Amino acid sequence: MTSPGVSNTRKRRRPAYSCVSCRRRKVRCDRANPCRQCVAQNIASTCTYEQNRNARVGHETVLSTTNEANHQRQNVLQESNSGQPSHTPHASSQQAASTPGQIRGMVSKTRVFGQGHWMNIFSLTEGLPSLQPLMGLYDTIIRNASHGPFDAIADKIAQCKRLARSIKSQRPSRSSLPTQIHQSLPGSDIVLELAQLYFASFESCYRILQKTSFLEHCQTYLSNHEDTDTCIVLQIFLVVAIAGPLHQDNNVRIDVASKAAMWIHTAQTWLSAPLEKNRLTLGAIQLHCLLLIARQVNQVGADLIWISTGSLMRMAMQMGLHQDPNRLSQVESSERELRRQLWYTILELNLQSSLDSGMVPMIATGDWNTEPPSDHSLESEPEIGEGEGPAAHKATNFQPILSKSIPVRLHASRLINDLREEPPYDEVLEIGKELASACRDISITLDQINSASPLDQFASSFCTHLIRRFTLCLHYKFAIMARANPLFSHSRKAGVEAALDIIALVEDNLYGRVLRCGGGMFRDIVTRAAILIFSESSPDPEAESSSLAKRRDYARQETLLRDARCVVQYAKERLHYGETNVKVYVFYNMMLAQAEARLNGQSEEEAVSRTLHESVDACYNTMQDMVARASISAGPSTASLGDSLNSLDNFGEVLDRGFDYIHDSDFNLDFPDLQLFSGW
Repeated sequence: MTSPGVSNTRKRRRPAYSCVSCRRRKVRCDRANPCRQCVAQNIASTCTYEQNRNARVGHETVLSTTNEANHQRQNVLQESNSGQPSHTPHASSQQAASTPGQIRGMVSKTRVFGQGHWMNIFSLTEGLPSLQPLMGLYDTIIRNASHGPFDAIADKIAQCKRLARSIKSQRPSRSSLPTQIHQSLPGSDIVLELAQLYFASFESCYRILQKTSFLEHCQTYLSNHEDTDTCIVLQIFLVVAIAGPLHQDNNVRIDVASKAAMWIHTAQTWLSAPLEKNRLTLGAIQLHCLLLIARQVNQVGADLIWISTGSLMRMAMQMGLHQDPNRLSQVESSERELRRQLWYTILELNLQSSLDSGMVPMIATGDWNTEPPSDHSLESEPEIGEGEGPAAHKATNFQPILSKSIPVRLHASRLINDLREEPPYDEVLEIGKELASACRDISITLDQINSASPLDQFASSFCTHLIRRFTLCLHYKFAIMARANPLFSHSRKAGVEAALDIIALVEDNLYGRVLRCGGGMFRDIVTRAAILIFSESSPDPEAESSSLAKRRDYARQETLLRDARCVVQYAKERLHYGETNVKVYVFYNMMLAQAEARLNGQSEEEAVSRTLHESVDACYNTMQDMVARASISAGPSTASLGDSLNSLDNFGEVLDRGFDYIHDSDFNLDFPDLQLFSGW
């Protein structure tokens, strides 16, 4: 029984470290000033603690930390309103707190760090009372504008920072662009026209740049070369290199093609210079994406895109593009959609290059949570330009619908390029079914557009190529095996249909130009698609059938032979556009001669022998013409620009040797042991 003189009030045996608001709502408090819970509830200004919170610390320390709490509260409020990150360890520890909807890590400048990074150690020491005085002292010296009695120390630290910048400025860094490179661009009108062509064509599937701001940068650069950032300048050069083949003037196409390799070399050297943290920007990500496309369009290291794409993907993940912007509190709202578009562009580049290299994509669907980009464009301004032409063209956006099929295409790519074991055919059929469904969805979207505009047709062809080549690659091996094993007849049908769809892209005037001059994914037609068509167009001499069946087969094979002739003509035209591998044209011409002779009942050996000699002579004459054109186009200005590029740094010499090897582009054309070769 309680005596009358004793108070009934319950006494707390330990001080309350949580803020008043968190204690009242019975939620966990991180004990910051203000705490994360109060910031999330938009009540940071009322986040207060009881006076006995730091009872074990001296009275002067309590007063100083209380004053610091006010400064910290103001700073956090300002940061949450402006969206700008704070780069001190104390502030970073607050950003590192794991709360619903936020990443389990921290954002520092342009990079995202997981728990393994050293900067996250401060989040673990936030709640230690013994370190609170040191944290307050750190904030007083480093963060606050008024340092009190520590002005001399703060001034000395500022001097150390200035000396550090001076030391870093003396280290090897990127050299400035050679002055001659600015003179290599076409005229201003041509540059702007090519920029418009780029946005109306390649940006339909690869969303990289913001049109309005980029065109403004173009205008600024064309009027004054000195006032434009180097990264923007290189973006302009690469956009011109990508859109060059699409220009209606043949002289412009030739001029751009003759200089594109040097522009690509310059951008590659700039990106690969001694590593600098300020390269981790969205502008550098955009430049890297443009570089990979330009290399494929102009056949500069196109077979090694997968390696470069891996570097780009790691760069993007270090910057947090694989995390949805809504989970990154430091990302400004104006950048969120751009980050989503860039991430899915990088995923698309990675997927396509994995097919070309025969390697797995090196990423799984659980490695990112970035939401797909929206259907609408980032541009709120009306299209620049009037009348008809690329300037007035309303660009089509296929990225959202392509992004829906990325998971199934990732799965397909892993099955196709698995080096350990053969995929079960049941799984191939299941993935093929999902791919067919994705292709139908895209076909419905393409049918809704149904525009006669050449630029819309380019966008439609580009989108079709990006999705259909996965069906072709998935079913190709089983389609070949189906000639001997009817159990794989579905793959034979699906593979041939995909091959015909891809070969039909050559008929697109604009997209056909890229297919004729490009490498990487743009040379699909001379690989799997051509082999399947020639295989189907060549009748089996050992097959037994009636005369009626032979007539039906003849009509069907005559249709396939038209596509086969298209492939041979395409291979010949690629030689005129700079292709140096003559074996493709020679062998495909021989395959066509064999198929025609077999269909018409003529001597196969005679037809193949005659075609072989004619094809080799034609290739030799074409190579001689290419050498003559190259010697004429290599004028003194081009030579001096090349010398300037070679002197950028030692890394450029490595690129020269690598690109010389890549330009040979002689892959070993060892065809499988098909029946159509049995008569040779």
